[in-house]
Amino acid sequence: MGRIGIFLVVWYGIVFAASTPIVFNTLSEPLQKSTASIEKLSQKPVMEPNKQILRSFLTKLETTLSVGKELSGVNKADDERLGNYLKDLRELSQVKESIDLIYRKSLNSAIEHSDKKSFEELISAPLDPLNHPRIRSEVIAFYQKNYPHHSIQSIDALCEQQELEEKSIKIAVEQEQAYEEHLRILKRSEVSSVKKLAQIGSRNSVILSAESTKMGGFEFEAENLNPYTVTMSIDFEYLNNLKASGKIPLFIEIPGRSKKRVLELSRISSESPVNYRSSYGWVRGSAFAVHKDSYLYRLPFAKGACVSVSQGYNGEFTHKGLSAYAVDFPVPVGTPIYAAREGIVVGAEGSNNFGGVGAEYRQYANYVIIEHSDGTMGNYYHLKQGGAAVQIGQKVLKGDLIGYSGNTGNSSGPHLHFSVSKVDPISMRRPMNLPVKMQSLEGIVTLPQKGDRYTVQ
Repeated sequence: MGRIGIFLVVWYGIVFAASTPIVFNTLSEPLQKSTASIEKLSQKPVMEPNKQILRSFLTKLETTLSVGKELSGVNKADDERLGNYLKDLRELSQVKESIDLIYRKSLNSAIEHSDKKSFEELISAPLDPLNHPRIRSEVIAFYQKNYPHHSIQSIDALCEQQELEEKSIKIAVEQEQAYEEHLRILKRSEVSSVKKLAQIGSRNSVILSAESTKMGGFEFEAENLNPYTVTMSIDFEYLNNLKASGKIPLFIEIPGRSKKRVLELSRISSESPVNYRSSYGWVRGSAFAVHKDSYLYRLPFAKGACVSVSQGYNGEFTHKGLSAYAVDFPVPVGTPIYAAREGIVVGAEGSNNFGGVGAEYRQYANYVIIEHSDGTMGNYYHLKQGGAAVQIGQKVLKGDLIGYSGNTGNSSGPHLHFSVSKVDPISMRRPMNLPVKMQSLEGIVTLPQKGDRYTVQ
């Protein structure tokens, strides 16, 4: 079993305006969520070599929490003391990151060596890495293989979580046509007729065609009729007397409204016949996009507006797994929505007037999607009927009006769902949300949580 690769980062470094009252002890809440598990782990034999780092973290966190409570009880915090408090939080977040890494490596070692005792000790005190889709899949696979007649409640819950997420993704894929598998590769002569019928987002809006070469091989050309970038996959069930010019399966990015030669099959022997069987698929967005992490996004509301968060990063309802880094802002229907970042509109839907709780309502969501210069997508969901104020292909600037909020799609109440995403580079077929920085009058927001309130700058 290969090593599990994951990068876990806790973002702090929040800057505050001096005139705004802040409940300083709430800043440590993300760290507090893991204290019970870390306390339990510190008593387990599997973590004995790392017991000191766990105990030191808990001790320092307890001291820092008391400082946060004291700072929250005064009208104006001492600048030096506040600075030390924030410095301690940053150091604690780094230690927590180290603990997560130790936990991940210990869990991976237990799985690789079939160490059921260590596995059970680690699972009994779950930490954040367990929520990562890849690690969760590894844990579930080990559990199903080694515990066919014994149930572990915490892993049963993980299995349910994964099953629900897979169902949700399946419905999203089917309804949004975000991914199409086993599409037929066309002959070059068939392309024109197919293009006449293709619509944005439809099965054949991304076309792969093949033409014979003079040397007896085949040349493949991809054409993306959509205004947005897509990631295409090409695979072959078999190749007879043919050699591919690239690694198979091939994953390649095709910019919006463009075509490119993507692959060639060369004939190996002139004496033997050639044949192949293949299929291809595509997903909206780029798996190769590199997000500009330093970019400061604008809160997507009118200047001076004060908004709250009903579900933040790693929220308890739907912000899990690959969808973890999203923010829900509860706002009245008809609230103006502004672009958080400049880009080109690649998705705009405003015809629906239906919503409710459940993945089956997802198809009724109104939205605006903006492709950014680094290849990522800004997603603004649950707009009202007629609430998309922009058109596909339109260029928008940061702060431009793009729509009006609503309550359509999978929604429990009027709100705006905002996220920035790219294609997951592991599966190459699912959207993956990214953590971003947002500017507010209170400072730079890096870890939005339920109950937070921000003022649009």
